[in-house]
Amino acid sequence: MEHEVLIGTVKNRLQLKVNLNEKFYHIPEAVIPKNMLPVEYIALYLPANTFGDRGESCIKYYGKVAAAKVVRRSEITSLPTGNGNINYYKFEVEEWLPLPNNIARERGGIYAKAFTSLEKLLSAKTLSDIVDTGRAPVRKSAKPYVHGFTDEELAKIRISDDPVGAKMIALRANEAAGTEKVTAVQITKYLLKNGYLEVEFDEKSESEIRVPTEKGKALGIENFWEINKYYREYNKNYYSKNAQQFVIDHLNEIVMIRIKDAFKNE
Repeated sequence: MEHEVLIGTVKNRLQLKVNLNEKFYHIPEAVIPKNMLPVEYIALYLPANTFGDRGESCIKYYGKVAAAKVVRRSEITSLPTGNGNINYYKFEVEEWLPLPNNIARERGGIYAKAFTSLEKLLSAKTLSDIVDTGRAPVRKSAKPYVHGFTDEELAKIRISDDPVGAKMIALRANEAAGTEKVTAVQITKYLLKNGYLEVEFDEKSESEIRVPTEKGKALGIENFWEINKYYREYNKNYYSKNAQQFVIDHLNEIVMIRIKDAFKNE
């Protein structure tokens, strides 16, 4: 099965120590597509920029999943966090084993996650044997400008406890209105203009990405790298319940952004 192995990134040395000693791996529920479940194995990707002189970026350990459950982040007490109300998958592992060969990164990288088969994992020598780390072109189409949201429409927009992306916020808003009034690009542009997001150049992907500022993080915006079903990387921001409410409260300002301007970089 092509997605029986979840390759998860280990952010720092403390996480690696805790994951190995306590035999588990955790990752936000929102970044795992439902069609990629169940996960049978976990593999750990150790990025060089986290581990410094401890070696090059590589996938080094793997283990069979003994159990999986959704927990609040605050329940993982051995790794404290400021985002305790977010849902996480906690995969308990029977035993961590070293791979026959460390799977080295020769280019690209894995950010939040990737998926592969056990056969590929055990035979791969480099990361490109498992995932496509190349960049894919992104094409977007412009939408016509429309009027704003009424109070009744705003009241109908669903807000979830779990974080969602800007596309989902826009989808829910447009469903409440019964027509397309706002796009995810307009939401992102508004947050850029008002200091909640900023443009950052990512050296690994050699591309510009939008990441939350300290102001955005305080609002409840989190940033993750993901890999789609074609094993191509893309960057995505997730909005907490509080951040979703903020966007909805400012929708009538957001829809004033002209679509042709919304697609321009800062």
